[in-house]
Amino acid sequence: MGALAGCSDSVSDSDVQFVIGAMPSQFQSFRMYLTAPENAAPLGSSVHGAVQLQQGCEAMILAPGGQKRETVILESRSAASFDLDVIRTADGWNVTSDGLAPPGNNPVAFRTQLTSCVSAIEDKYRSEPEKAPFSGEMVFK
Repeated sequence: MGALAGCSDSVSDSDVQFVIGAMPSQFQSFRMYLTAPENAAPLGSSVHGAVQLQQGCEAMILAPGGQKRETVILESRSAASFDLDVIRTADGWNVTSDGLAPPGNNPVAFRTQLTSCVSAIEDKYRSEPEKAPFSGEMVFK
């Protein structure tokens, strides 16, 4: 499979290759994004202090019966968060990051978060056997 680096200078070639290797064959697209926790105070409230953003992860998965969208929010308060878009194309994968938190800012933490996102989505599916398109352990290509 090939890789298209996309529009961002903030995803290194080695990070692109890591992303491609981490994508299960059932994933059609994958996204990492920043999100506010559900218990965050609404805008304009009198609560002071910065809201710590969390890592959102979303995948479109090819499953029996069609494509399914799966989303998870990682609860780790200490880990960095990143923006990433990965789309399967006829030529391989298109990997881009044009968000506020590109992977190039902290490649080690990015790879850890990416692996955590992919695993969390797979684990969520494995916990619901009637939906689970994954078999066995996750295989990195």
